[in-house]
Amino acid sequence: MKKIIGIGVMMGASLLLLSGCSSVFPEKTRDETLLVEKDKAEKLEVDINLGVGELIVKKGAKDWVEGTAQYNIKKLAPQVHYNLNGKTGNVKIEHKGSKNIRLGKMKNTWDIELNEDIPMDLSIETGASTAELDLRGLQLENLDIETGVSDLLVDLSGDWKKSFETNIETGVGATTVILPSTVGVKLTTEEGIGSSSIEGLISKGKGVYVNEAYEKADVVLEVNSEIGVGDVTFKLDK
Repeated sequence: MKKIIGIGVMMGASLLLLSGCSSVFPEKTRDETLLVEKDKAEKLEVDINLGVGELIVKKGAKDWVEGTAQYNIKKLAPQVHYNLNGKTGNVKIEHKGSKNIRLGKMKNTWDIELNEDIPMDLSIETGASTAELDLRGLQLENLDIETGVSDLLVDLSGDWKKSFETNIETGVGATTVILPSTVGVKLTTEEGIGSSSIEGLISKGKGVYVNEAYEKADVVLEVNSEIGVGDVTFKLDK
């Protein structure tokens, strides 16, 4: 119930974002490269935190992380942190400065590619934003997504080779989650003020749903969803 308890705070913060609480004005658009070079890591922990703007995440990087950022306000410049702790590489991508800015003609787009050849724990947090997360083909071991005032698309379709758990907490906005039909899926939902639409899954009662492949599946995606004010649609890829 964390989303319900905090919903007033979240909406208040969102109004500050929308009204602007600092005299920051758009400038010329800057292009910046996002890069984490491949090293001896055998697993990655990736944390992406976008306060405001547009986020695109997909596979395709030859290094651990590749991408671009386009922004026209200095305070939204991205900062990439990386350190190798034993065999685990820790990646964090976040804003350098304040996120309390005037939206207006603001531009802030992060287009990020991740490497699909290494196991990964992925955490994504967004504020006032839109996010398109095409996570097909990544070697996910754990996935956490939390949104504020955001429209969100998460594509988890495809033939996954390994089971993992996904936690999705949504705030205000529309969310669509595409789930696989060829491997097992167990979806557990907890609704707040918002609502969920479940397409193609079988209800087991008390907010629990499974797909047809679940009972005999060797690979299972466990998806836990906590819905705030917005609406969430879960549907199968077929």
